[in-house]
Amino acid sequence: MNTNMNINMNPGYLKEQLTTLIRDKFGIQIETLEDHLRLKEDLRMDSIMIVKLIVFIELDLMLQVPDQSIDPRAFSTVGTLLDFMQSLEPLSEQNDPVEVEAGEAR
Repeated sequence: MNTNMNINMNPGYLKEQLTTLIRDKFGIQIETLEDHLRLKEDLRMDSIMIVKLIVFIELDLMLQVPDQSIDPRAFSTVGTLLDFMQSLEPLSEQNDPVEVEAGEAR
């Protein structure tokens, strides 16, 4: 799913990629994500799944998610999550996510 395209400029593409992530990584069968859908109540995502989603956003979509920018309100609905994702910067080579193997960062 990695791409060089600046997805910040294309909300439709961003929503499509988020739909694919949620379907493929979590097995949630949904055709399209509607902005009003609540992550916890409607999509049945628990806090662990949401943390994993943040990791997938970084690794698969190549977006930098600074720890200090994570606000629980951004993860209440699909719409708030998409707004949050649009505010993120693409990962650069200098701030690639840490690779973890056997519990140790390398």
